[in-house]
Amino acid sequence: MRRQPLVIITTILLLATAGVLHMLWSGAFGANFGAAQGQALISEGFLIEFDENVVYQSASDELGFYILERRSIRRYDVLGQRLWERTMSHASPVFAQGGHYIGLASYRTRTYYAFGPDGPLYTLNFDNDILSHHIACNGYSAIMSEMDDGSFIIEVFNNAGLRVKRWVSDERNLFPISMAISPDATMIVVSYLDVSQHVIMSYICAYYIQGDGGLFASFGLLEGEIISRVAFIDDKHLMFSSLEQFGVYRFGAEPRISHVWSAEFANRAAFVEVVRGAGIAVAYGAPRVGAEGLEEGAFVIYGIDRSELATYFMQGGIKYMSASAGAVIIGGGPLSRDFAAIDYRGRVVWNYTATSDVLDFVILDTPERALIATPIRMQIMELR
Repeated sequence: MRRQPLVIITTILLLATAGVLHMLWSGAFGANFGAAQGQALISEGFLIEFDENVVYQSASDELGFYILERRSIRRYDVLGQRLWERTMSHASPVFAQGGHYIGLASYRTRTYYAFGPDGPLYTLNFDNDILSHHIACNGYSAIMSEMDDGSFIIEVFNNAGLRVKRWVSDERNLFPISMAISPDATMIVVSYLDVSQHVIMSYICAYYIQGDGGLFASFGLLEGEIISRVAFIDDKHLMFSSLEQFGVYRFGAEPRISHVWSAEFANRAAFVEVVRGAGIAVAYGAPRVGAEGLEEGAFVIYGIDRSELATYFMQGGIKYMSASAGAVIIGGGPLSRDFAAIDYRGRVVWNYTATSDVLDFVILDTPERALIATPIRMQIMELR
């Protein structure tokens, strides 16, 4: 079947938009903020000073945090004591986090690394270029790669690095966009873009990982949109988002898949993130033309049932967000130097004002303890 030129052009533009949104909403892009000043104590037991133009990424959980630099990955506890370090070399690496586990690969390279709190779990080498990857809370990994003929392969590996599932999509008009493994590693979901018709279509497929099962559901059909992000809130609830809308699906016995709710974006969505076990955090940008949206700078944490668990407003707009199991940090303001931590019960844990550039700001074991990184150093802060 020959594709219509308009469909091809539209598809390329939407695929590019989806890639940007996926990287933006998953935190792949950095932002410049300030090393803050306010009600905080700096931990004297932890300090990393960066060389000029260092490239690093960080990921945290309630047990500690990971620091990835150009030539190594290191693990620390919540007080900043280094637990282990592994030397490695990579270009433009991308973190994927599932609970205490980290998956690491560079786009269109062929090596994938999985790490846990105690050190390396496994290293996988592929014959094809890696497009994306995801790791579950028990160390299972999903890897999406592309063959030379344009076919896509999705493979799942257990926490020992042994392959347990493999799917091949050789339909030339079907493109996998985003994927996620459930926290209990019983299923994987993949969002697809279908360009076989005159109008592009998107939908989600769910596959069993365990046993002899395979595809068991296809749902969430959207016309003219790309489902650029899927992520599990918990074992039974899945968040999806596109440029136009976001919402929740539930997995159960009967019906197997149920649509819990969805909402259209009357604003540009600056950030959309899952708050594990609680719901979805959304930072709203400017209202769309002709739409009666919220004021730019509005922030809402929605529960699984669409209830508003927390609301906040940041004058001047929100330009940074990081979500953890305990709270969400947002940053922005008139000078892009204001920060606030809001938990999913609606409590503002702290506010913080910045005085120099900050690249990253993430919560550790409690909302009052955070890891802050500037272009020249990284420190642990106790905030009040």
